[in-house]
Amino acid sequence: MNWWEIHFWPLAEVLVLGAGTGLVGALALLHRRIFFAEAISHASFPGAVIGVVLAASLSATQLTGYIFLGAFAGCVALALLMRALVDVPGLNSQSAAGIVLSSGFAFGYFLANWFKPLPIRVDSFLTGSVVSVGRMDVYASVAVALTALLVVAAFGSALISMAFDQTLFRAAGGATRRLDALVLLLICAVIVVAIPAVGTIVVIALLAAPAASVQPWVRSPVALLCWSPILGVLVGGLGFALAVQWGLSVGGTIAIVCGGCFTVSQCGHQLATSTRQPSAMFRRYS
Repeated sequence: MNWWEIHFWPLAEVLVLGAGTGLVGALALLHRRIFFAEAISHASFPGAVIGVVLAASLSATQLTGYIFLGAFAGCVALALLMRALVDVPGLNSQSAAGIVLSSGFAFGYFLANWFKPLPIRVDSFLTGSVVSVGRMDVYASVAVALTALLVVAAFGSALISMAFDQTLFRAAGGATRRLDALVLLLICAVIVVAIPAVGTIVVIALLAAPAASVQPWVRSPVALLCWSPILGVLVGGLGFALAVQWGLSVGGTIAIVCGGCFTVSQCGHQLATSTRQPSAMFRRYS
């Protein structure tokens, strides 16, 4: 087998994930859901383990579908738990996210040890393995990316309006709960399809870094939504190329590239605006 035959599906997965996470990450940034996404990315671990347990009990040979279903169900359940905790007096969104993150992560390890042995190493869900992905993983990532694109095309103006002033949007008759649930479901979906490739830990870098890197350089939410997936593809592709060239972990290298991209963006913006007044359009979403 030549290089292209070995790396075609892994490379396709990284590029599609970069586009999907970049777009969904821009929505998460606009709606101040980055910390929520981080908590859910870690808390998806027990759902994925339950998917493997279910597949093993049914003697299923194809584990991918069960992993996706289990992880998505776990994400949605813990997202609902987080929203319920926010309504508890004395708890804010950060505290609720911290509770879900730590308890979900611990519950995943408890399940992994309780149901040993399992037909797959569940610790691979934490960092993923890009080289082992196949066409079904890519197809799932394409479906989620296209869904996110359709959502932005259909509800983009409403999502942007709600992000700027939710109270005013609700007073104008906007369906805030429905749109907020839509954003949360997209975050859950893109995290789930990223598990086989980059795991539950690295995915937050692909979600947060492209949008956060683009944010200081754009003057409108539309530009943020357009440029974030493009940058996501670029950092994903660069991380993949460097990892293959130097024999490194693909997920870890992508995370480092994401961090470097954000650092360069912030430093470059500071230098560019040192002699003029910086734009404050997105300051409220920082």
